Amino acid sequence: MYYLNIKNLTKKYGENTVLNNINLQVEKGNFISLLGPSGCGKTTTLRLIAGFEDADYGEVIVDGEKINELPVYKRNIGMVFQSYALFPHMNVEQNIAYGLEQRKISKQEIKKRVEEIIEMVQLKGFEKRKPKQLSGGQQQRVALARALIIKPRLLLLDESLSALDKKLRVEMQIELKQIQKKIGITTIFVTHDQEEALTMSDKVAVMYKGEIIQIDTPENIYEYPKTSFVADFLGQANFFRGKVISKQNELYEILLDNNKKFKFESTKPVEIGDNIILTIRPEKMNIHKEKPENTHFIKGKIEFVTYAGDNSLYRIKSLDKEVKVQKQNFKRDFSYNIGDEVYISWDKKSSLILYK
Repeated sequence: MYYLNIKNLTKKYGENTVLNNINLQVEKGNFISLLGPSGCGKTTTLRLIAGFEDADYGEVIVDGEKINELPVYKRNIGMVFQSYALFPHMNVEQNIAYGLEQRKISKQEIKKRVEEIIEMVQLKGFEKRKPKQLSGGQQQRVALARALIIKPRLLLLDESLSALDKKLRVEMQIELKQIQKKIGITTIFVTHDQEEALTMSDKVAVMYKGEIIQIDTPENIYEYPKTSFVADFLGQANFFRGKVISKQNELYEILLDNNKKFKFESTKPVEIGDNIILTIRPEKMNIHKEKPENTHFIKGKIEFVTYAGDNSLYRIKSLDKEVKVQKQNFKRDFSYNIGDEVYISWDKKSSLILYK
């Protein structure tokens, strides 16, 4: 039995359907990210689980108990908001202890649990500081400690790292994941940051227009997206849309929508006449100055180069479209320049076939 089981959850605002019959099953102790563009229903899903809003239809079941009709305070769910929502007039200790005080926990027990959680989130020495005296990362830790101290059965995180700068955000991703695994709490994390979702999650659920398009492990959802939207949203991808016009074993020829054609290899069988979207990740493509032997390729001209430290992204005009190729910068070898005529190749295992 799944620890969290969402069945046919639906939410409308007037004529606007925000969530359309979504289903989500989460195992106990797992970290699940809801990933998608703004307005896709991520935060609404979190609010329905927490009880801040009521669903029009569907069920939310936690540990075998249907919680739809329970008020917020009886659901025992911890939530960290994007803004942290700390009480500005309270110090760190008081902010963290607030939930326990509302539950009429003894002062002795509150003191013990506050000390334990402060140690866990590395805030020792900051107990008497007010939120305005803390950095963004420290405020995030306070909000997390306040959510965890009540020993919730679920932890909900709504874009809770988005206010941090990139370096601190990466550090907090690691720290948050370590704390989550140590406690073993089932966690639902809302984000629109693809890298963040892939880095932290046991599974990623990609949402679009109120629906879950695909849910899988980070590796599978990146390597084997089911739709062009998922492929495009998680990282970058090159899309060649067209019709298969010939085949010979694993060698196929495609007529693109712009009437250009080329041959490619694929381990996934397709049939003549199939309308497909041939999808290749930029980092799976290679560029050559000389025509490569014993492999199929397309030819192009480099139009733009973006240097990003350990790698460079090349934008190449080929087949009357832009093709992106990502190349590692080994030993500062920047031998490809704007205007160079190059050949682009890729391994047949990197040819992902999607359907229109």
